[in-house]
Amino acid sequence: MRRLKILQILTSLGPGGAERLVLEMMPRFNPDAFDVRLAILLDDQRALDVYGHQGRSVDVFDMRGVGAPASLLALRRHVRQTVPDVIHAHMFHSLAAAAIATTGIRQLPALCFTSHCNELAFPPLRSAIVRALRGRRAADIVFVEGQHPPLNTDNVVVIPNGVDVPLAEPVRTPWEPGGPVQLVSIGRLADQKDPLGLIHIMAAIDNPHLKLDFYGEGPLETEMRDLIAQLNLGYRVQLKGLTRDVRTVMRKADILVMPSKFEGMPMAMLEAGSEAMPVVATPVGANARILGVDRGTIAAAETFGSALVRMIADPTAALAAGRRLRRYIDDHHSIAATTRMHEMVYRQITNSRAP
Repeated sequence: MRRLKILQILTSLGPGGAERLVLEMMPRFNPDAFDVRLAILLDDQRALDVYGHQGRSVDVFDMRGVGAPASLLALRRHVRQTVPDVIHAHMFHSLAAAAIATTGIRQLPALCFTSHCNELAFPPLRSAIVRALRGRRAADIVFVEGQHPPLNTDNVVVIPNGVDVPLAEPVRTPWEPGGPVQLVSIGRLADQKDPLGLIHIMAAIDNPHLKLDFYGEGPLETEMRDLIAQLNLGYRVQLKGLTRDVRTVMRKADILVMPSKFEGMPMAMLEAGSEAMPVVATPVGANARILGVDRGTIAAAETFGSALVRMIADPTAALAAGRRLRRYIDDHHSIAATTRMHEMVYRQITNSRAP
């Protein structure tokens, strides 16, 4: 069987769920069957350090500012020289760049696209471009059935995101009702994750023993600090910045809180599940599918605080839900299975193009 050349393109390697998924898959691709390279469109490689992938080779085609046309030409030369069988574009900008850079190339690679988000992340112009490029794409990979169907090409493949699941189930200590409870929020400090709303929820819950740590960075950081000070929550709510060890953070905390306004299939929730961690989340993206009816708590934004209070009041039930979530993640969301399914897609779309 011929060894396939795969080019993965990401907008950048700033810390995030899509970036982490691709980095976790890279060393797991079968090297005898696949030669996989990684390229980015903005020279931001912090995720390599944050997620423990220092030394990973990355080709950079920085599209910022006046250098964008030259970088597109460089990407085009790269494709012509390396002759990949498949280009896998992750997120909108990578798809647009790949489509432009490969226009008119004689040995046209098969183009695969993963949006890593739902339709709310696509404003009208982006939606129009993604729809216009359906004919160029050999496959679209989505993480759940029914994910933005108006945008998809005919060949849609469902591959759930995956994480590394520890062999031994973590032992979690129940908190004492009325005692200290540590919440954690992990993700970009941006409106999508609604960190400002979460701070207001903390202010509304009259429990001095309830603490919340935010891990991440983003455009709302200054506004969050101002709000924390305004609400006199500095002793209960802290911004910890980026973490290089998400699993240790999760093992030391009690509950993951995700009041997002929209999501894809959040890696933080999958990782929390692999650690048997109780989760409270809004019913957006794949959240409800992952948590089901008994693997965590789904609550709308307006009832998020009361749902959190109920979980805190019953640690035994919360930890039992966390254990059920871990078994579900182990069965349906292992990174090894996710990688193998990607390999099958690459092989399938390449074989379908063979003369």
